Amino acid sequence: MIHTIETLPIVTFVKIAETNEIQRLLKYYPSNKHLVRFVVWAFKLEEKWRKLCDEYNKHEDNKKNKKIESLKEKLSKQQGKYLVIIAALETLKYGSNDKMLKIIKSYGYEIKGEYWSGLETVYKQVVNLKNKIAGIRDEIKKYSEVDDVKDVSIYKILSRLMIGLEISFKTNELTTIEYIYFRKELQEKIKANNKLINKTK
Repeated sequence: MIHTIETLPIVTFVKIAETNEIQRLLKYYPSNKHLVRFVVWAFKLEEKWRKLCDEYNKHEDNKKNKKIESLKEKLSKQQGKYLVIIAALETLKYGSNDKMLKIIKSYGYEIKGEYWSGLETVYKQVVNLKNKIAGIRDEIKKYSEVDDVKDVSIYKILSRLMIGLEISFKTNELTTIEYIYFRKELQEKIKANNKLINKTK
């Protein structure tokens, strides 16, 4: 059985985030390192872990999510721009073409001086755009990393949840989705208490 956000215990989720031992997504996994590699590949666990992290991050209704969405939009535009420019440049390899020259000019690129050396210069300039795209991808990756539960001991966080919400649960059985909703509930309770305190001042 492969765990989902509804079945994966939050303590296991944190363990995977800390160690990258994604074989833990399986309820039962081998201890042999070579078998583990095969199991990870066979069950496409890396892809499943990425999707699980994306799902976890979707529940984070904060500035981080807005930043990720903004970066994804920026990435999409830059990738589109890059593909159009490269397609135009590939056509220009076969000789001058007014339509293609207009396209690259609309994106701020122009063949100056001798045609072939000018074309080569534009290709070199477009490398900067490719690097910019790679930079945006890295930024998205950085923002998408699940780090909020890695900074503090998960058991400390869970004990705060129990005290704050005045409930009890088995820490090794609390699922990731339950953790997300309990944490949101505690945040709402804190906000409500703060409003009450401010009113009484």
